[in-house]
Amino acid sequence: MPHNSRIRALSLAVALVGLPAVTAQAEDLKPLTVVLSYVPSVESFGSQYALSKGFFKDEGLDVTITPAGMGVDQVQMVSSGLATIGIVGPEMILAAEDKGEHFKVFGAEFQSTPMAMTCRQDSGVKKPADLIGKKLGVKQGGASYADLFLSKNGIAKDKVDISAIGGSDISQIMAGKIDCMITTFAFNEPRQISDAGVPVNVIKLGDYGMNAQQNSYFVSADFYAKPDSKDILARYLRAELKAWEEFFKNPEAAAEFMVEGGFHDGLDLDQQKYQAKEQVKFMTSALTAEKGLFWVDPKTWEETAQNALTVGQTSKLVDTTPILTTEILDMVAPAKH
Repeated sequence: MPHNSRIRALSLAVALVGLPAVTAQAEDLKPLTVVLSYVPSVESFGSQYALSKGFFKDEGLDVTITPAGMGVDQVQMVSSGLATIGIVGPEMILAAEDKGEHFKVFGAEFQSTPMAMTCRQDSGVKKPADLIGKKLGVKQGGASYADLFLSKNGIAKDKVDISAIGGSDISQIMAGKIDCMITTFAFNEPRQISDAGVPVNVIKLGDYGMNAQQNSYFVSADFYAKPDSKDILARYLRAELKAWEEFFKNPEAAAEFMVEGGFHDGLDLDQQKYQAKEQVKFMTSALTAEKGLFWVDPKTWEETAQNALTVGQTSKLVDTTPILTTEILDMVAPAKH
């Protein structure tokens, strides 16, 4: 056989021998479905970037990301097995636990809740006590939160002029018909109002008795109890936290990645850059400086459970101890920020 022919034959043989190994490698990837807390944005950068850059595959995982939004019930998806990992606010997990479901929370993106009360600067409201004699707009569905906020801060309802406003209505505060509105998302409405020429004060609810670890990562208790589940979750979290390290290096570049990647139509680059820089403050705390990102805080969960009972989201005080675990975080040893 001519020399060149032998080389071609050998190359073909090597290629054919390699094919089963490649196939086996693909088959060995563990499938995992993750449902987001909302539509893709810089808030969900970690999972999207890790998937795009192959971090999950490097950990032996075949991850599918399911966007959320109106009508998506993350708790139900995890309970039914449609998703392995859910990302959601703690109140929804506590409400399901109250009804007999059982979950394990193994990480939390936000150390302090981004929920806030937004007030016009010219109203003079900088803290809850300043609300007395002022006009407070309460978003549709937010009455229980407003009542809790006032109660926790010793303000009688009859001392505040309260009116209902639409869920996305910022026109009332911009026109000066109300002094403050509740609840708002610290990354969204305050910037929209400021950009329209009305300076605002942002009063974070977490600073006044209403903290919660939003975007908590959870699985069903049954899944967590399976022999290989802890290893799977550690691999998942290790890959996502690797992506979040890139976020912390350059939050604005992370925003550009989310907008240019086309993960969700309508993302505004300037807003995403603003949110990326602001959300660093909510993702970090004294606890993450000591333990690492995504650390689960039992004290915050106890506070949230008490508030959930007060506003009627649960029928009893849910014991959060069996729900929470730092076992996966201990395995991963996340970077400290």
